[in-house]
Amino acid sequence: MRSAIQGARIKLFVLVACLFSSLYSMAQDNAGTTSQTSSTATHSESTTAAPDMTMWYMNPVVWVIGGLLLIIIIVAITRSGKKTVSDSEVSRTTTVRTQVKED
Repeated sequence: MRSAIQGARIKLFVLVACLFSSLYSMAQDNAGTTSQTSSTATHSESTTAAPDMTMWYMNPVVWVIGGLLLIIIIVAITRSGKKTVSDSEVSRTTTVRTQVKED
């Protein structure tokens, strides 16, 4: 009974510690901000190119080949665990015991 209470106490302590650590880590996002604001005028110019349709991950052929490879890998993994009848060796031993009574 005493060990059950101690086990429950340890579980409760771990739960509370995890709760406080998660709250502390979420509170870190706003810790560095201040209420003072200052503005400075800067001008920067950057140009971005339009999405290029020749990027490899936008090509549908890549997605089809990738999907086929994934299916082949899944089939190979699932088939490797199964044995066929020709892969297994079967042996049988038969023992016959007879008793002969002499008259």
